[in-house]
Amino acid sequence: MNMAAGSFFVLCLGLFGLVLVSGETCVGPKVTTDVYTSDNIFMSTETVFLTQFSLKCDNNAKDINLYAEVNGNVMPVTRSADNTKYQVSWSSEHKKAAAGVYKVNFMDEEGYSNFRKAQRSGGSTDIKPLFTIEINHKGAGREGLWVQTEFLAVVAALLIWWSANNVKSKIQDS
Repeated sequence: MNMAAGSFFVLCLGLFGLVLVSGETCVGPKVTTDVYTSDNIFMSTETVFLTQFSLKCDNNAKDINLYAEVNGNVMPVTRSADNTKYQVSWSSEHKKAAAGVYKVNFMDEEGYSNFRKAQRSGGSTDIKPLFTIEINHKGAGREGLWVQTEFLAVVAALLIWWSANNVKSKIQDS
């Protein structure tokens, strides 16, 4: 009898813990977004994609764990300390980050679990996302100077050295 009560207690504790650990499911998501992509080759070595958004659900779900999928790559979405904003970012080489519209599919834990199952089984990973955000990337281009500032600094240093060396040689000759 004592063993049965202990087993029941462990089972109840496990189920209660599972409920606390798992996030809620969002019904009827409404998203407001703010997106950024880097567009200047000289200012960064890679193109950065960043989206920050707030999420409101019809069922007032608060603790929602989200995952973002872009071109088959899945990454976790970070949540602000006050649980009002979410953010996801990634980077890519300038050559690989072509101009165009990038679709970021967002999944909750259930959708992520289904996505991973489909990946493992080799099936289609076209899982219906909770919502999608489109990022319009105009491409990274050359704005500003046509030569890098490091090159200009080296040329300036060489000109200063050459001028100083000429003045020194004229002083020594006289």
